[in-house]
Amino acid sequence: MTYLAMSGSSLGAGWLADRLGVRKTMLQGHVFLGICTFAAALAPSFAWAFASFFVAGLGYSFLNPASTKGVMAWFQRGERATAMGTKQTGVPTGGVVTAMLAPQLVLILGWRGALAALGVMNVFFGFLFSVLWRDPPDETPSTASEDSASQGREAPLNVWRFLPISCGTAVYLIGQMSLITYVPLYLKDVMGFSPYWASQALALTQAGAMAGRVGWGVVSDRLFAGRRKIVLILIGALSALWITALSFMNAGSSYFLLLPILFLSGLCLVGYQGVSYALIGELAGKAKTGSALGLMITVNAACATLGTPLFGYIVDRTGSYTIAWQVLAVILALGIVGLATLLKEPRRVA
Repeated sequence: MTYLAMSGSSLGAGWLADRLGVRKTMLQGHVFLGICTFAAALAPSFAWAFASFFVAGLGYSFLNPASTKGVMAWFQRGERATAMGTKQTGVPTGGVVTAMLAPQLVLILGWRGALAALGVMNVFFGFLFSVLWRDPPDETPSTASEDSASQGREAPLNVWRFLPISCGTAVYLIGQMSLITYVPLYLKDVMGFSPYWASQALALTQAGAMAGRVGWGVVSDRLFAGRRKIVLILIGALSALWITALSFMNAGSSYFLLLPILFLSGLCLVGYQGVSYALIGELAGKAKTGSALGLMITVNAACATLGTPLFGYIVDRTGSYTIAWQVLAVILALGIVGLATLLKEPRRVA
C-alpha cells in the first residue's frame, strides 16, 4: 500500500525537493506523515485506516528525495556512498526501535493512543530537523566542476538517462521485498521454524541489511575509488548466488549453513541502496537530485508493488518455494545484465 502511494507521488515530491530545498521538503513530509498516522488512530472503520495509511505513503515519498539531496550537498564523491548507506540504515533502525517501543505504547495507551503518539513523534522530528538543518557553505570550484555535467535546475529531466539505473534497481527492490516478506513464511512452512524463531531469523537478515548499507558504501568509496556501477553489479551477482543457495535449503539443512545465507542475503539484497542513491545523485547533479531520485523511486515502487505478490503467486501455483527463489535469482541475473550493458556511469573528475 505504501509502495503504491510512493509510485504515484515520488516524482512530484522529488521535483519539490529540487525547488523548495531540503529543510522545507523534509518538514512537509514529516508533518504530512504524522497527521495521516494520527488520523489512522481515529479510524472508525478499516476503509478509513486504509485511506490514512495510503495517504501517509504520499508524505513518506517526500523524505528520500530530500534527504538524498542533503547528502549530495554535504559530501564529496569519495564519501557519498558511505554517507548514503549510513542514512539508509535509518529505515531498518527505525523498524527495530518501533518494534521495541510500539508494544509498550500499546500496553499503556492502547493501539489508538500508540498510533497517535507515533504521529506526534513524526511531526516533532520534522520540526526538530528543520531547526537543526544547515545548508552547506558555498561550493568550491572543484565541486562545482564535478557538477557541471548535470542539467540546470530549470531544464527538463532527461528521463531516458535514468531508466537503466531505475529499472535495474527495481529488480533489486523486488528481490529485497520478496526476501523480507516471504522469509518468515518460508522458514515456518519449509524449514519447520516456530513463528518466534522465524522472526528472529528475519531480524538476522535485517542485521545484514544494516551492515550492508554502510559496508557497500565503504567498498564503493574506498575499495573502488568512488565507482558505483561495478559495485552494484557485484552486489547483484552475490544476491543471485545467495538466493540460489537459499532455494536448496530444506528441513534437514544445517542452521550453521542457513543462517549465514540469510545474513548475507540481507547484506547484499537489502544493502545496495546507499550505492544506488549515490549513483543517481551523481548522474543527475545536485540541482536535479530530487527529481531523478523521485523517478527512480517511482519505477522501483511500481515494480515492487507488482513483483512481490508475483513471488507469492509462484509459490501458490507451484507449491514450491524452491522454484520461486530460483525464478527470483534469474530475474536478478537479468537485472545485472541490464545494468552492465545499458548503464553509463558519469565520468569522474580528478
